[in-house]
Amino acid sequence: MPCQLSNHSDVDLSSLEPHVQGMYDFFDQKIGFKKPPTMHFDSDPNNQSNVLGKTAYYDPSSLEIHVFTDGRHPKDMLRSIAHELIHHQQNLEDRLNVGGYMGQGYYLQNEAMKELEQEAMLEGNALMREYEDTTKSEEMNKMSLKEWKNNELNKLLLEKFGILKEDKMPMKNDDEDADNDGSTDDKVPAFLKEEDEEEVEEEELNESGNDLADKRMAASKEIRRLKSNQDQMSPEDYQSQISKQWDIYRAIKKQEDDELDGPDGEFSKPAVKDWDKVRSPLQEALNKILNAKSITLKSSGKKIK
Repeated sequence: MPCQLSNHSDVDLSSLEPHVQGMYDFFDQKIGFKKPPTMHFDSDPNNQSNVLGKTAYYDPSSLEIHVFTDGRHPKDMLRSIAHELIHHQQNLEDRLNVGGYMGQGYYLQNEAMKELEQEAMLEGNALMREYEDTTKSEEMNKMSLKEWKNNELNKLLLEKFGILKEDKMPMKNDDEDADNDGSTDDKVPAFLKEEDEEEVEEEELNESGNDLADKRMAASKEIRRLKSNQDQMSPEDYQSQISKQWDIYRAIKKQEDDELDGPDGEFSKPAVKDWDKVRSPLQEALNKILNAKSITLKSSGKKIK
């Protein structure tokens, strides 16, 4: 059974009310209230200016919880409600009327009330934390399911209209600055020439033993040697030597490529194995994009650097 809420302040409770009712239901499942309280949201500017003023209180005779709203975060108001809900249960169990001093500073002078206050502080905060984590977990599960459904639906639509014909392009770490953008912390398409060890070794197996191939193989071996001995070199020395060897390797590779292409772009001598795969139009287009200093989008005219 939901509890009745009365707003006597100018604060908008539209976003708070679902949590007030939700937290009350959660407490009710854990504790089992015989009767629901009535919650009143009050405003008192004089109380707001008092640093040690009231935040909320419970009236056992009317079963009312009063919460002061001035300048407060909604979650802070929930924390006050959680505390007073424990007092409400104490009252329903006839444990709240302990007698003794109930004036200003009763917490220090009335041991029975001190124990009840400690119980409210402990159980109120604990149950509110349980409610908070339970609610967040349920919302996350709903969001995950919704996101999964949306992704599956989008994929089916893309496949239906022929837009999605293959898996997402695989990417790899740009350890050797394959896109020549001056950064090795980004990612590039997996098929893009990186001139790493594996590609060098594959080319060594496919290339003939001409002079350029021998020079390139020597450069690749030196690169591998430097990498294997990196721990024995200073960072500056390693960077200097590895950069020099990569420059040599790229220069030799460019010379080989120039010899393979005729004046009209035709091959003047037999191509290497899987040349079409290496020199595919898609790769050449991506290489131009990756190496460009800036790109202008025709649709919007926006320039991307």
